[in-house]
Amino acid sequence: MPTLIFDNVSDYLTEGRKTYSASLYLGAGLQPHFLQAGGYVPMAEDAGVLSAEDTAALVQSCATPEQVEQLHRDGTVDFIGEAAGLHYHAYIYVQEEGYLLVLVSLLADSYLKQGADAGCSDVHLPAGCPPSWRRHGALIPMWEGAPPFTREDSEVMLTTFLSDVERERLRRTGDVDFAYQNDFGRYRASVVSQRLGYDICCRLINSRILTMEQINLPKEYVVPLTRFTNGLILVTGAVGSGKSTTLAAIIDFINGDRHDHIITLEDPIEAIFPCKTCQVNQREVHRHTESFGRALRASLREDPDVIMVGEMRNLETISLALTAAETGHLVLGTLHTGSAARTIDRILDAFPVEEREHIRIMVSESLRGVFSQQLVPKKDGSGRVMALEMLVNTSAVANCIREGKTFMIPGLIQTGKAQGMRLMDDSLQQLYLDGIISAQECNARATDKVMMEQFLRTHPEPQQA
Repeated sequence: MPTLIFDNVSDYLTEGRKTYSASLYLGAGLQPHFLQAGGYVPMAEDAGVLSAEDTAALVQSCATPEQVEQLHRDGTVDFIGEAAGLHYHAYIYVQEEGYLLVLVSLLADSYLKQGADAGCSDVHLPAGCPPSWRRHGALIPMWEGAPPFTREDSEVMLTTFLSDVERERLRRTGDVDFAYQNDFGRYRASVVSQRLGYDICCRLINSRILTMEQINLPKEYVVPLTRFTNGLILVTGAVGSGKSTTLAAIIDFINGDRHDHIITLEDPIEAIFPCKTCQVNQREVHRHTESFGRALRASLREDPDVIMVGEMRNLETISLALTAAETGHLVLGTLHTGSAARTIDRILDAFPVEEREHIRIMVSESLRGVFSQQLVPKKDGSGRVMALEMLVNTSAVANCIREGKTFMIPGLIQTGKAQGMRLMDDSLQQLYLDGIISAQECNARATDKVMMEQFLRTHPEPQQA
């Protein structure tokens, strides 16, 4: 018998499962194909060619008599089936040379494996839309012609990776966030109930901790901040701007540079830090504790030296982080703000008006530095690069915070380059001059559009680095 010519759909599903293929393409007159890295490829170079009789046998192996009748009447039929322990959605078409079967996997791990192999940051599996992934910042379908998931597809897929506890929480609240791990990666997963069914989104967690040099953090200016015994270091930016990667690089450096106790509070745990010269304890919200606030309050009784707060998302967490920074702990945290000056305003605005004068004094004394960042696509299409705005708390900056004159901070950053400070626009301009990013990206992400347009007019686009 020719290689990879079977008369039963379950045999092909078993072959596809070996590589976690998300879809199989079985047509008369063609070699059997499966999906790899966003495109269909033959299952093997020496795979045989399917005949009309072969595809007819495949249809008989998976479709009921009623479905076969509909296929002959309408020329197409689709249904959810199960074979070889796998659920799939079958799309079958009548063609002149025989039948065409497209078998779309309903195993979540198949799509996560495809996303990991393609170097994606996120995998989206939404009811009502085709499966898609985010690569280099752009959200695109996983493959051309991918059919949209149905409500039933999304419900079946949930059973392949949600635990009973998570499924109950989803039923009760309509959404659930959790950490997920399989044989080839770790993920920050989110499932929400929506109009057409369920929307599944998984952020791929890079298990390899990158160094400061690898992510282009200015180590000569960052390291002095990590050696304070108290204070607050903030990493800010939009969702997906690499904040977790930056925090992991800083914590990993501290882990090998100091002899202290580090506690990380995350939702979920992303990078895994083995103990080097520090003792490291990692806690996950919803698994080891019910909230960031509760975990932060408890951590103060654990004799920590360094505390990493994955997200300072409310007044309680911000207040506790400031207290910890003021009482002899180095606290690292993240906020969803777009610049250093807005980060200070965001902290102050979280508190009632009558408390802000006192909070301004606390922030001016405890703040060590702010890293505001975004990831910009490279113009050669090979990935993204970090553009960084950096604020270091000098006496002039502290005075502006105390007096509520945060609007003056960009000017102080501009004149504080000797301390490593830089504005976001300066970072974008340097990446542009180095030939790494395009003029379009440089202008689109600039804070001061007028000044950036003037800069671009006087600086022709350089050749790619």
